[in-house]
Amino acid sequence: MKKQNPYTRNQRLSYQIAGVLLIIATLGFTFMYFYQKNAKNQQELAKQEESQETQDVAGTVEPKSNEVDMAALEKERMNAAELSKAQEETAQDVIDKVAETSGLSLHFPDQIGWPVEGKVLLNFSMDQTVYFPTLKQYQYNPALIISSKVNDKVSSVCEGKVVSILNDAKTGTTMTVDLGDGYQAVYGQLKEIPVATGEYVAKGQCIGYVGEPSKYYLEEGPNLYFQILKDGSPMNPQEYLEQ
Repeated sequence: MKKQNPYTRNQRLSYQIAGVLLIIATLGFTFMYFYQKNAKNQQELAKQEESQETQDVAGTVEPKSNEVDMAALEKERMNAAELSKAQEETAQDVIDKVAETSGLSLHFPDQIGWPVEGKVLLNFSMDQTVYFPTLKQYQYNPALIISSKVNDKVSSVCEGKVVSILNDAKTGTTMTVDLGDGYQAVYGQLKEIPVATGEYVAKGQCIGYVGEPSKYYLEEGPNLYFQILKDGSPMNPQEYLEQ
């Protein structure tokens, strides 16, 4: 039998070991490749999830931002409404506020303005009777009956405070205004009164319009019933009206 060369046998063993090592190394590299690839995929997935979470958070924050914007817009709208309301304050509101804050004390002036433009149909007369065409009889007249037209503006004769607005069978819708110092002005045959009881009025301010005459003044036609009272007693308005 031929004896095997120990060198050849050792060389073959070395090749086998080298082959095994090569296979192990190849498997190691392959494992590392797939491991790194998987790790990279995991990182990318984590980034995507993080990005999605960020978008979700942004999505949840956005409505809140919108809510803030809507609240701001609503506040601006309310401020605009309040400003508009303030700008729409009438002269009556201003008069009332000034009167309340300054403790306005009314004083009857030496002269007062005319409440309407027109001819005096029936003069004040408390010392003798005068003839009333509609009633066809003579009576005392505690006021001036001033000829007017329906819808003529009625003006306050001076500063005062509205104390009553009543419906009277004889004088129709009738307003009484405190003028101070015991004096009062009474306006009858009114309609569309823009002021209310308790409000202050300025001289020349519109306090209503002439309405249709009551059944007691049909023959006289549309008119303003105008009376001045002093401590409840009728006074002659012509003694105070500006000439």
